[in-house]
Amino acid sequence: MTTTNRNRKAQEVDYTKTGFNEIKEELVQYVKRHYPDTYKDFKKSSFGSLMFDLVSYVGDQLHYYLDHNANEAILPYTKDPEITVQLLQAMGADPALNSVSVGEVEVQVLRPANSLRSAADSSYAVTCRAGTKFRSQGGTVYTQIRDVTFTEENSQVVGHSSIAGGNGIDYYIFKAKVPVVSGQEKTYTVSVGDFQRFLKIEIPDPTITEILKIEDSNKNEYFQVDHLTTEAIFKPVQDPEARDSAVSSIMKKFPVPRRFITEKSISKSSVVFGHGSDEDLNTANIADPSKVALKLSGKTYTSAASLSPYQLLSTNKLGVAPQNTDITITYRSNTAANTNAAAGTITQIVDPILFFENEQLLDSAKVNFIKENVQVYNEEPINGNISIPNTEELKRRYLGAYGAQGRAVTQQDYVAAAYSMPPIYGSVKRASVVRDTNDLRRNLNMYLISEGADGKLQKPTALLKQNAKTWLDSVRMISDSIDIFDANIINFGIDFSLQLKRNVNQQTALSTIKQRIFEELTSVPPEIGEPLYYSEIMRIIQNIPEVARISAKDGIKITSLAGANYTDYYYDVKSNTSPDDSYIYIPKNSIWEIKYIDDIKGTIIG
Repeated sequence: MTTTNRNRKAQEVDYTKTGFNEIKEELVQYVKRHYPDTYKDFKKSSFGSLMFDLVSYVGDQLHYYLDHNANEAILPYTKDPEITVQLLQAMGADPALNSVSVGEVEVQVLRPANSLRSAADSSYAVTCRAGTKFRSQGGTVYTQIRDVTFTEENSQVVGHSSIAGGNGIDYYIFKAKVPVVSGQEKTYTVSVGDFQRFLKIEIPDPTITEILKIEDSNKNEYFQVDHLTTEAIFKPVQDPEARDSAVSSIMKKFPVPRRFITEKSISKSSVVFGHGSDEDLNTANIADPSKVALKLSGKTYTSAASLSPYQLLSTNKLGVAPQNTDITITYRSNTAANTNAAAGTITQIVDPILFFENEQLLDSAKVNFIKENVQVYNEEPINGNISIPNTEELKRRYLGAYGAQGRAVTQQDYVAAAYSMPPIYGSVKRASVVRDTNDLRRNLNMYLISEGADGKLQKPTALLKQNAKTWLDSVRMISDSIDIFDANIINFGIDFSLQLKRNVNQQTALSTIKQRIFEELTSVPPEIGEPLYYSEIMRIIQNIPEVARISAKDGIKITSLAGANYTDYYYDVKSNTSPDDSYIYIPKNSIWEIKYIDDIKGTIIG
């Protein structure tokens, strides 16, 4: 009899009933079937109905929280903002939770004329260093984020001042755009006692956007890393030879035994250190590989030659945590009130950091005069996103971080990594990766192109490629080998012939058409290997109101331009045009460019 009841109950309990009404109906039917003589009053006002309601209510609540907890553990279904941020960080993403603006200001500096009064004296070329602060009329502070050297290549000479009597030029005025980021720098100091594993320090400020520096009372600096297992960082080192004006620094890899990670939430931020102590750290900040990489722990034999030369730190404690010291945390704070700036409102320089090459050899009076007469002005407004992203926006932005896992697996991952290289190491305008099928190792070939100060495409310098190589080595798969090459630049010219509408001024219309074609084809450069489509040029021309008709077959002619002010790479357009004359094929290691507006010529017919 007992066995029968057990089997009956196991079969009759329906665990799919989760809602209040479903649970109550199941309870009522269960009582009617198995207790018909014990309870017969099923009216809504009866005590039994009250018990049914209470049990159904508790069951409904339990099912809700079970579903809620299950959903909150899966990122696409989570609703709680705090849990969303935690899951994103667990996936390797660094969600931006506070508003921040990045823009450009125009800085003007003086440079004295040479002894002949014929040009600016290059020995007084000044560099405005990262960290220089600018202030708007409303008191908002903006900080320069990379070095800018005022040279003839990347600056404009916008005027000059005359010497007394007006018989010559005294100083030239150089102007260049300087990138800045919004925010106010703040510090937070906390005392740390005895050693504690994975020391966690909470910063009581919900407006933090970036940790700038952490230093203890012994002047030991702690460096931020993505994960505590990361043992090295990239630091910029000023190029002493100044080989490339577009690349201000060389990328170098440095071991960092003292490191930390950040943990964010909607209302606070924390920094977490490793679980090693100072006693565990038996190497200096810059490790000597000959002393620590091949340590054999006193053994008189070697079992296998599987020692890693990249293991520069002999501690495996995920970094060193501070102890018995004072920690000073410098961070940048942003709110909706100190983010944006209207055009023309940034006019003050706070704590300028100016650098002169061989300053000790220059005239100190001229150097001081230059430093005292630096001016700043923002011609364009600095507009950032002052709204905090909701949970759905955060999920959409960072869902791809989990698949990448901080490594470049696919060819597109390598392209994305090249674009993410900080501008201080050189700016990559376009990047492309192609598998070398002729190589036995199936090597990856990356093609890069950069941009000159005039906005035109140019081949990357050796220093930029060196920095890109170092940067990619940190994310590439161990089995991948990658070589970096210059992409070929193909300069094209366009000849078109069309018919205008009646009563349209031909000269004005021709200028307008050329300007429209040039702007639309050059505003966003093509990808490396992207074809040039005749149909795209046709679309641009046909959308111009003054145009009546253009022949689809004979109306557009494209020619290759080489030599003089163009590249030396001549391209055979005819043999590389598709059979249906719809596009020009571009090799995977090349990129096309319409360099000047005068490379577009037109003829009015009819």
